[in-house]
Amino acid sequence: MNRREALSSIGLLTGLAPTDLANPHRRKRVLRLAHLTDAHMMPRRKAEESLAKCLHRLQSMKDRPAFILNGGDAIMDALSRDKNTVKKQWDVWNRILKDDNSLPVYHCIGNHDVWGYDGGREDPLYGKAWATEQLGLSNRYYSFDHSGWHFVVLDSTQPNAEGGWYTARLDDEQRDWLEKDLRKTDEKKPVLILSHIPILSASVFYDDEVQKNGKWEIPGGWLHTDASDLIRLFHKNRNVKVCLSGHMHLLDRVDYNGVTYLCDGAVSGNWWDSDVYHETRAGYALIDLFSDGSVERTYVMY
Repeated sequence: MNRREALSSIGLLTGLAPTDLANPHRRKRVLRLAHLTDAHMMPRRKAEESLAKCLHRLQSMKDRPAFILNGGDAIMDALSRDKNTVKKQWDVWNRILKDDNSLPVYHCIGNHDVWGYDGGREDPLYGKAWATEQLGLSNRYYSFDHSGWHFVVLDSTQPNAEGGWYTARLDDEQRDWLEKDLRKTDEKKPVLILSHIPILSASVFYDDEVQKNGKWEIPGGWLHTDASDLIRLFHKNRNVKVCLSGHMHLLDRVDYNGVTYLCDGAVSGNWWDSDVYHETRAGYALIDLFSDGSVERTYVMY
């Protein structure tokens, strides 16, 4: 027996944990999906060609994902742009998804998808209405079932106390809905939660500027400010297994209290100025979900 055969026999090359070797029929992959986030699409050749390339690569895989989770910030920016500029961005996004993608897509609203331009306040599309329309959503948050898993898609961005955008949290209506949705979900069915902004993440500590006078000062737009409340809610609902996010354009993983928190890098990298943002290259994630509630992530630098 050579070294490769020896490693394979104990599961080190197959990715199986010791418990999987002892119970080979207990753990079975039931679904592969793709998590694409922070595409920041706009009328720019590099952006358009790169998103199309990313989608083509996904669809050409022998073991291609069943669907795509769009983690938000589909377009470059609607927060501070006029209506005409925002329309051009949505037109590019929708054209590429129509022409270059055949996979089902479940969308999440990102902070840059929200139209916050002061000059549009009287327009019925102001705020999240435009993003909801363009992404084909019946509501800004929702849930669905697929392959024995329950999926929850959240709306992370809420107006801050000063009336501007944005603080990362759930509004009261959404928080009440989430608790009810988890309560009515079969406790044996594992749950994956998608949010644009991380609920829990190590990547928020990457910037030296967040440490001031010997204290950490994490901006309220980088991490859910209601994280403690959500963690307690997940503890009551132990079938919550995975939380996916983007927003930071950085790649990390935090395992806490039985939940795996995965923050993925951006399709746009450094907002299309370069292919790398700090230590994370532009890419997307392949997420494999298993019957026992476990998860494996493969980050692809396309």
